[in-house]
Amino acid sequence: MEVAGSNWLAAIVMFALLGGAATIYLRRFRLPREETAAGIAALAGMRWRDFIHLLLAALNKRGYERVFDPDAASADESDYLLERDGRRWLLSCKHGAAYVLGPAAITELANNIRMRGAEGGLLVTPGQFEAEAVRLAAAQGIELLDGARLWPELRPLISAEQRAAVTAPALANMRRQFVLAWTGALLVAVVLLLLPPREVAPDAGATSASTRATAAARTAAPAMSPAATASGIAAASAPPTDPAQLEQRRREVTRVVGTLPKVDRALWSTQSTLLVYLLDQNADPMPEICPLLEHYEELRASRIQLQPPSGSTRPVRFLQCHTY
Repeated sequence: MEVAGSNWLAAIVMFALLGGAATIYLRRFRLPREETAAGIAALAGMRWRDFIHLLLAALNKRGYERVFDPDAASADESDYLLERDGRRWLLSCKHGAAYVLGPAAITELANNIRMRGAEGGLLVTPGQFEAEAVRLAAAQGIELLDGARLWPELRPLISAEQRAAVTAPALANMRRQFVLAWTGALLVAVVLLLLPPREVAPDAGATSASTRATAAARTAAPAMSPAATASGIAAASAPPTDPAQLEQRRREVTRVVGTLPKVDRALWSTQSTLLVYLLDQNADPMPEICPLLEHYEELRASRIQLQPPSGSTRPVRFLQCHTY
């Protein structure tokens, strides 16, 4: 029950960890990226008039005001002159997500800035900039706004309906990803739950200590010689008439036989049969058992059953030390 309970606990913890980690990743990282990608595509798909109107509104929040330059008729239609804090800036737009602007676009804008007498410039595109263009723009004092930086500034300026239409596909995709993530977490949890329970191995130290203690006990038990054993038992060989004394003599025999080497234990299975459980199937305790029984007249002809250890292929042996 304890092992099964641990399987349940591991499955629940794994389900929560995997599902929770996937949810955090999708919400904090994947969803913003997908919403930004959808927003960039929406900006690139706008009409030019709507896009530049939205962009000028965003820059107006920064403090830029459009200046109508009389020379603008001869200038590029995608360039706008702005003013902030009494200084003029040139805005250049490249509308379209497919743009990947390089150093040439930076050089062109830098030349136009000098020609228009502006302090600096802004180069805006829903597309991207090459790394070399970014380094060159920093040296020329030109601010770059690509799709990833542009969408967060323009997003609050579009209507709620437009935002919902733009982000709906990303949200729908995220819902599918959530379902897949939690389904995967559930499958992992089920696999953990169905794993076979681990068998708890016995403590090796405790087993070793128990084995050593048993061996020590058997070593400590003296292997009595026939003479010593006989002296340890009542010297009288004549059988007593008292049943209690007879039973006491029988118990004394089983106690002494049980202490012999390679003998596990001994008991009287019947009134005339001494059952001896052996520790070694090849052991022969008869030279030690017979002198013990010979000392008791009523037990000397008892049948001795030698029982081999469990799992042994050797048959049970029935022997006698003395016949009537």
